[in-house]
Amino acid sequence: MGKKYDAERAVATEQGEQHRDEILAFMSDWDQVSKYLMTYRRDGRPRMRPVNAYMVDGWHVQTVTQDLQFKTTHVRRDSRVAYLFSGMSPRHRGNDPISVFVEGIAELVEDQEIVRPFLRWREEVTHTGENNPGDDYVPYLIRTRPLYLRAEGFSGRRSPVVYTTFPGVEVSAPVG
Repeated sequence: MGKKYDAERAVATEQGEQHRDEILAFMSDWDQVSKYLMTYRRDGRPRMRPVNAYMVDGWHVQTVTQDLQFKTTHVRRDSRVAYLFSGMSPRHRGNDPISVFVEGIAELVEDQEIVRPFLRWREEVTHTGENNPGDDYVPYLIRTRPLYLRAEGFSGRRSPVVYTTFPGVEVSAPVG
């Protein structure tokens, strides 16, 4: 392949494995990392918006949503989602921030016996409260099983780390 493709080739698996804890810690940072969720509209066009995303039990990404939001409707119809985790400060090697892109399959958790304990955990850890917009608000949880991750800035410039397996995450066929 050409130089441009070769220059952006993922690092060797062994080298990438050295960064797992660092990448997970980056994704878990609520203060210095912006998070964006991409879902798909009915016509297949992507829609991305900023969200709070939490890494509670290893590699599963969890986001609180509401019964009235577009992302809830999108996930109900099409479980394919993606997240972008972007560092809010530039790297010392250039002006592009450290980032992690994750593709996965989302499960919409509506069971309040699962959602409410998560909200209590979030309150304990982040002190964000429930962010209840009104009495008719019903919180749900989008729980995403990662299938693919590409991390930039952890192993040198233009040397991404790519994962397709995630400890503690069951492997099953993609949906949708």
